[in-house]
Amino acid sequence: MLETSSWHEGTPDRPILVLAEAPSNAEIRLEQPLVGPSGTVFNDCLHTSGLHRSECYILNVWPFQVEKDRLAPDNIYVRGKVRNFNYLLYTKRGFTELGFYEARHCIEKLKAATPNVVLSLGNVAFHMLSGDNRPILTWRGSPLWSDKFQKKYIPTVHPAATLHGVYIWRYLIINDMEKVRRQMDFPELVPTSRNIIINPSYEDARDYLWETGTKKRFATDIEVINHQLNCFCICHDKSEVMVIPMADEFGNSWWNEEQETHIWTLYAQLMGDKQIAKINQNLIGFDVPFLLQQNNIFTCGPLYDTMIAQKILYPDFKKGLDFITSVHTDEPYYKAEGKMWKGHGGDISQFWRYNGKDGYVALEAWDKLADEMTEGGYWPTYNRRVRLAQPLQYMTIRGMKVDHKALQTTADAVDIKIEEKMSELHRVAKQPFNPSSPKQCQEYFYGLLAIPPYKSSTGTVTTDDKAMARIYRRYHHPEAKLVQEIRALKKLKGTYLEVEFDKDDRLRCSWDPTGTWTGRLSSSQTIFGTGMNQQNLHPEFKHFLVADDD
Repeated sequence: MLETSSWHEGTPDRPILVLAEAPSNAEIRLEQPLVGPSGTVFNDCLHTSGLHRSECYILNVWPFQVEKDRLAPDNIYVRGKVRNFNYLLYTKRGFTELGFYEARHCIEKLKAATPNVVLSLGNVAFHMLSGDNRPILTWRGSPLWSDKFQKKYIPTVHPAATLHGVYIWRYLIINDMEKVRRQMDFPELVPTSRNIIINPSYEDARDYLWETGTKKRFATDIEVINHQLNCFCICHDKSEVMVIPMADEFGNSWWNEEQETHIWTLYAQLMGDKQIAKINQNLIGFDVPFLLQQNNIFTCGPLYDTMIAQKILYPDFKKGLDFITSVHTDEPYYKAEGKMWKGHGGDISQFWRYNGKDGYVALEAWDKLADEMTEGGYWPTYNRRVRLAQPLQYMTIRGMKVDHKALQTTADAVDIKIEEKMSELHRVAKQPFNPSSPKQCQEYFYGLLAIPPYKSSTGTVTTDDKAMARIYRRYHHPEAKLVQEIRALKKLKGTYLEVEFDKDDRLRCSWDPTGTWTGRLSSSQTIFGTGMNQQNLHPEFKHFLVADDD
């Protein structure tokens, strides 16, 4: 028998349990969860993913309407109540005692239900199942296990977010629902079978490199500590990867001199083999130039870069490996595991496992991306991007000459201008605040001056340059204009006049072959943290660039 109310629908024996947040006006009126505009999105996504509402047991965490703090939208309190005493959830701290108390009926039903998989919608449901305050956009799409409720679950964004935030997020919901469909026939969390070989013997490492030389392709990824290569992985089958360490966490060599020389030689031969394809995330933007600059390893042959393929196929979505993993594989989010840039603390074994995961995920994701490029006829566009690899390497390594004396003179003059503008701001403002602090600007303009908050395209409250321009244009507050001017001067100084140069005093950058949404190249600091974006140089800075003598 179908049981319905504004906060639950269906029976607890359904194979899928959908955990939402709280009822809307439409849901209270119709006495049914997930109806109205957000329910329409939910139903459409279900249909597209091949699921049916009749397969779902739907619960709302809270049985009543809630409100969100206008300055911190993820802080939730009881609607119509004094918020200071009725908060249900804080963004950074999770559920309050009141929040858990008001969710007690949902918790009871959740514990008693027997689904094979739970689909959690939005931050609130995710916090309920995970027991912490991890961000939903980081973990969405990950098959996870709730220790608190002893249930398998997959988090995704709430359908309402596609109405008030980003429309294309509904495609992420569909993707995550398709994972739910693949997981709905069994209650166990069954991870994909992987064999990560870390800390191999010299003989095993040598033999694995030899074996890889007989393959037509392999995935490889490098990890760096203190600007030196710490390890690399080799993966020619997505079910197995070998991580070969070259140093410990303190930079000490892992092998004796003869062994290290042989391993480097074998790896260089693989990377330089024109017949073997190399696969990795950001292969052209990071690994290839790093190996050339630091280890004199020149990479040849077909280059299969998952980041470039993702950008070509899905220009409106993120291109990082964490996002690619969430969309094209069933691997749970792991990018927070064991990352060590400077070797301070951390588990080196976990760091090596992290390296291995990057390798097999890139290989698995590449196969799906390659099929989609073939189906859509995108290979000519991809190949055009890849042909930029060598010119971009040259531009990165060569760099540009800079007039450092003139640069310092301008930096000193900008310091004086900043002091003058700050003095003027303190004179006209009703109370002191830091123009570089979004929080203090929000408190001043939206709190003290009671100006209705401006929001970004994602629905979050903002005091960015556009917001300041609107405030000045509409309300004629000189503080807003001064905030803009001070920020511009500080950006000029911090971004262009205080740029860190390489040891030879030349200016360099890292070039991103994926480019911008318009198709042009983009650039950023080098992989060593020096230089800057050279695509949008400030007019003042262009005077400091000097042609080489030749």
